[in-house]
Amino acid sequence: MVKAKWGLLLAAVLIPLLISCAQPPEDTSENGISTKEPVKEQEIPEQIKETDSSIKATSAISGDSQPTGRDTNNPAGIPQQEESKESEQEKIAVSHWKRVFAKALEEINCPPPPKRNFSDKYYKGPMIDTHIHIQSLPDGAPGFPDEYYTGSNLGIKQSIAEWVCMMDYEGTNSSFAFFAVWDPIRDESLEIVKGILEAYPGRFIPFIMPPDRDGDPDGYPTVDAGELEGMLQVYPGLFKGYGEIGLYGHPGGAPALPPDSPRLMEIYPVVQKSDLLVYFHLGEGQKESFERALKANPDITFIFHGDQLIDCGSCDKTLDDVADILENHPNVFYGIDELYGDIHLLRQDVSKEEFIAHFKDYRPLLKQDLARWKDFIETHPNQVLWGTDRGVGPVWSIDPEVAIVLNNYTRYFIGHLNPAVQERFAYKNAENLLGEAS
Repeated sequence: MVKAKWGLLLAAVLIPLLISCAQPPEDTSENGISTKEPVKEQEIPEQIKETDSSIKATSAISGDSQPTGRDTNNPAGIPQQEESKESEQEKIAVSHWKRVFAKALEEINCPPPPKRNFSDKYYKGPMIDTHIHIQSLPDGAPGFPDEYYTGSNLGIKQSIAEWVCMMDYEGTNSSFAFFAVWDPIRDESLEIVKGILEAYPGRFIPFIMPPDRDGDPDGYPTVDAGELEGMLQVYPGLFKGYGEIGLYGHPGGAPALPPDSPRLMEIYPVVQKSDLLVYFHLGEGQKESFERALKANPDITFIFHGDQLIDCGSCDKTLDDVADILENHPNVFYGIDELYGDIHLLRQDVSKEEFIAHFKDYRPLLKQDLARWKDFIETHPNQVLWGTDRGVGPVWSIDPEVAIVLNNYTRYFIGHLNPAVQERFAYKNAENLLGEAS
């Protein structure tokens, strides 16, 4: 059994504005960011169809204010009917978040890890996955049954124990985990990260991933510096990294954001003050912009991944641009997370059965992956990281059967690298980064 500890302080996470404003149900994109559709008015329970005016009035009253000719039991002068509505809304929210947090941290039946007798062609040591996404909490209005929330949300359809089970089953020690945080569930999202780290110490290296309406054409893939700093101050020291931030253009949503854009240049001092690693997914044509940001921030450690500098309309299909960045900037690392024939298969249009069947014959996969990555890894042994980019997209990406199949092949691939670099790629480079961040 995977165990989870229940120790969250629900009172600390109640946000009246969230309670009073009817938010639409969550629908999760490949990066765990919600895309929203308007909710029909008749779908919203009567008890939560209220404006936030009465709540704002209550929150504006300080704890030490003195009544001035008003009822001492109602110093704010709020009509009893409004007080009753407010109290009912609070009850709905308390019940909702208690249920969501319990589900997010509940136990599951995890199968015992299989015994694996690897030959000498396999890497057999520790592993740290440097690219895992954690599903977000639901950001729809509280008070509905689980069926209302359409995403595969943490606390609705999934428990964090499923991610732990995945790692236990395949033998991965820990993971760099990207936790989405945004309004109107900012405080709840931060609280669940705190609860997860307390329940599973050492298993997740938490990165804060804070989009700013990235599904909208006028949005951004990240909040601004002031908002990020406010998030980080709720639980100082909680996070070890900032990201993954997708700097590429989001189809139908936020445009590409250059690494040296004013928004990000203002964020870097906040990141540095909090001693955070930075994880980017670069967009096409952002090499020069990225290098300007790197030159201006030599004391920040950056990680990036993706093939936008490798396989794009203006790219030469080689790793030369990536290698050039690593060779000129010792504070940069590159994450490799498509080690199954150099093709991305963790997609909604691929089934679990198709994914598993892909690994029936290692020979063509290994030939392709070694041709693409072996020289690159061995030439930059201290700046490459293994990852998988699992956790969102298809729900089956964290299934134990998928985990063991992917991990077996990954160990086979690593076993064909120079023995001097195998441990570095599998976990030591990641471990060294954590030492730097702390």
